[in-house]
Amino acid sequence: MSDESELWRHNLRQLTFFVEVARDNVEAAPASKGVAEKSTKEGLRQAVFHHLLEEHQRKAIYSPQLRDIVRPVLDAVLVFLDKPLATPQLLVQDLGEIDALAGEAIKSIDSMTDEEEVEQVIEAFETRYLATLAIALSAHSTLAQKLAGRKPTDGEYFDVGRCVFARDPAPGRVHSADLNKAMDSGAMSLSIKRGMVSYERFPPIQIMTYGQWFAYIHAIWDEWYRPRLAAAYSRRLGEDFLKNDIKSAFMGELNKIRNDVIHNRSRVKQSAANKILDWATSDGLVGMTTERMSGLRTMFPHDELLTLPGHSAAPKTQNMPWTADVQLIDSVKRRLADRGLSKRQQKEIGDEMLRLWLAENPVPDGPSPPSSVHEQ
Repeated sequence: MSDESELWRHNLRQLTFFVEVARDNVEAAPASKGVAEKSTKEGLRQAVFHHLLEEHQRKAIYSPQLRDIVRPVLDAVLVFLDKPLATPQLLVQDLGEIDALAGEAIKSIDSMTDEEEVEQVIEAFETRYLATLAIALSAHSTLAQKLAGRKPTDGEYFDVGRCVFARDPAPGRVHSADLNKAMDSGAMSLSIKRGMVSYERFPPIQIMTYGQWFAYIHAIWDEWYRPRLAAAYSRRLGEDFLKNDIKSAFMGELNKIRNDVIHNRSRVKQSAANKILDWATSDGLVGMTTERMSGLRTMFPHDELLTLPGHSAAPKTQNMPWTADVQLIDSVKRRLADRGLSKRQQKEIGDEMLRLWLAENPVPDGPSPPSSVHEQ
């Protein structure tokens, strides 16, 4: 389902929710003499229907099919809003009609065929990219303001659940000094000889917040938008494209930073050869500074994703479709560490295990597969 269809499905479900509540309230006060229906109708106009109509007017709906589905609901809402106030019973009747139309529209959305355009997929991904980046850049602002505004009389312990300071330690409370340490990102000062200079530190809260954004963006790119972009290009160009045919140098480098932050304790390893996102520091760390993160807002690879894809070579490897005993895996890992095998040599172990198993379990009356078991 496209982001657009998902949004409108949400809009309609929210509409039915509020319609049901409004209907309950009006039915609970049948002798209100206009008070209940007036407040109900005004509430729907300002809070629910206004948002629905504004969303429709703000940006044209990409899909003509979706546009035809939501149009009857929007028309019914406009008629409802233009009607003069009547009786509670008529108000309930009008709300029931809108509710029924919204229910049918939801069913139609659920049965829609996939018809996303290439530009639509890219724009949806860019919107998600920027919206979540804004959250990542501002995620600690509330806590930072809270700490900055703390008075000595407030207490030194921060209650995480209640978001207030307290005088005494207790479960769920952390000392304000520890919070400051977790957020301290270094310092900047003026040097008469060198001008403005800075000392960078990458504290836990910053690494967690920014690292989570990298992990999230890579995950939705690889699992949500690459397949949909491949499908959109397949429809446009009349040939089948797979997820791995959709390439992006920018997203590839973003993934390498994600890998270093999550798996290499923010030490530069996978991202050492990055050209676009060359964030390595002199200390060999991934320099996830606020300035660099903010710079990502103008780096979305819009033009790169509009480049026509090519077909990638078929993959030569595949994950084994079964699990193994945990103790066996740990034993292999320890043996790998003891022998100091290279990464390439480690990758060959799986092939060797399969060859050994096939050699021990040949096809009856058939030749055994070639074996290349050797010491590394």
